[in-house]
Amino acid sequence: MITGYRADVDPATLGRDVRALVEVGLVAGADAEEFEDRLRTRTEVAFAAYVTGPSDYSVLVDCAGAEGLDAIVRWIRSDVAVARTESKFILRVVVS
Repeated sequence: MITGYRADVDPATLGRDVRALVEVGLVAGADAEEFEDRLRTRTEVAFAAYVTGPSDYSVLVDCAGAEGLDAIVRWIRSDVAVARTESKFILRVVVS
């Protein structure tokens, strides 16, 4: 069954040459749905998932350089629902 169609655009062609994974932990009692809605407004966010483990969310971002990553991480950290973040640069994709 076909469930949909999509176009894959190379983020680098849009000037987004840095890909990173941002792990996000929310404040206890924070409204997760509102946080998710705010994430959906950012074009840098390529993928976001609610996960198990020490983080609540794993967020894949495509950014324009280190400055772009800094900007999106600062934006995430400034969210009232966010207690902590941990960022990891993606050096090489092994399986896509």
